Amino acid sequence: MGRVLFGCAVLFIAGPAHAGEPPAPAETVIRLNVEPRAAPRPALRYYLLPEMRELQPGNPIPNYLKCLMDQDLSENQESLHASALRQADWAARLDKPDWQILPKLKTDGFSLLIPDVQKMRALAAGLQDRFRSEVELGRLDDALRTAKTMFAMSRHMGEHPTLIGGLVGMAIAYLAIEPFETMLQQPGCPNLYWALTNLPRPLVSLDKGMEAERMMVEVEFGDVAGSAPMTPEQISKAIKKVDLLLAIGADSRQGTRAWLVKHAKDPKWVDAARRHLIESGRPEALVARYPTYQLLLMDDMLRFEEHRDELMKFMTLPAWQVEALAHDIKKPATTPLFDALLPALLKVRRAQARLEQRVAMLRHVEALRLYAADHSGRLPSRLAECPVPLPDDPFTGRAFRYRLDRGTAHLYGAAPKGEEKNPAFNIHYEVSIKP
Repeated sequence: MGRVLFGCAVLFIAGPAHAGEPPAPAETVIRLNVEPRAAPRPALRYYLLPEMRELQPGNPIPNYLKCLMDQDLSENQESLHASALRQADWAARLDKPDWQILPKLKTDGFSLLIPDVQKMRALAAGLQDRFRSEVELGRLDDALRTAKTMFAMSRHMGEHPTLIGGLVGMAIAYLAIEPFETMLQQPGCPNLYWALTNLPRPLVSLDKGMEAERMMVEVEFGDVAGSAPMTPEQISKAIKKVDLLLAIGADSRQGTRAWLVKHAKDPKWVDAARRHLIESGRPEALVARYPTYQLLLMDDMLRFEEHRDELMKFMTLPAWQVEALAHDIKKPATTPLFDALLPALLKVRRAQARLEQRVAMLRHVEALRLYAADHSGRLPSRLAECPVPLPDDPFTGRAFRYRLDRGTAHLYGAAPKGEEKNPAFNIHYEVSIKP
């Protein structure tokens, strides 16, 4: 179940593809017509996350879910009442997020059910509608309050002990960005460069999700990885569990028992498995007592963990370094049986970096407004002329590509390798200044 939900979450982030549709353009163009605007005084007058003085003691998670109680969301988001959205505002300003599912994660592993995560998307969609309405009505203070609520929700999703929770958190942040861009174009919108600059980086953490991925394999196969030799009954139970998980992961390879029978007949394979376990630190006398099937399963799990960690160890590095290093990782000479349980770590890190890139580009938009305020509405010919520090593109580690053409600024976000024609990874801002 976890691998299936994970795939759905990635599609929600990256956007769906439909067969039979005409080819989409290779970039996403976002046109903004904005006013010149100097930085507010004091500079940190505006924040995009609730400040400490707004916080109250409590756990926001059950209070978010209360917003959806007795709500009929089957037809459209308009059925999410204003009172439910006010409850979300209050929940977003509680200070100790705790999803309270760690005990279940430790017992259920990959079978963990997380319907609450999907419900958060419905709540975020209702907040997005309210955000749009506030912007259209020129209620910018209310709109900024809603932005705080949505970005706080996305942060709280990063506290969920699954990668799916982090991905949904990124999706919630993206729901906030579209009305946020519209707000920047409204008359009198304050300059939010410093508010954007003071958002945490990354906005949505994946740390707990990564830790949970490591733990779930141990939860499912603790008997296999344990130090004691397994009984035939325990081995049969482990085989059934592997078959179940591979089927959930839509894996089409042969069954686990057939795989074991095949490799147990190969003395070289068995001997290599034995040596691999001993080299990893298992006492040789103990390894000699393992039944052959347990020996093969333990060796396969170890090779899976080695491959997983070769990818996972890079995930906290800057995105451009992840991209450079991950493509150089050598795949195992033979694909581990457990490899179907490996999450798409590079795709998840790319989704996180894409959100980082979008926030960085919005900082550039606000820097352009700062420059225009000091230069009679003109835009800079080079980014180096901007009066504030500018972040690099997360996917390159270098400055964003920029050009000025007939009074319109063009800012381009780079795409990672293999995504050069994917519009979701090719963001192009066209920024013009209102007279």
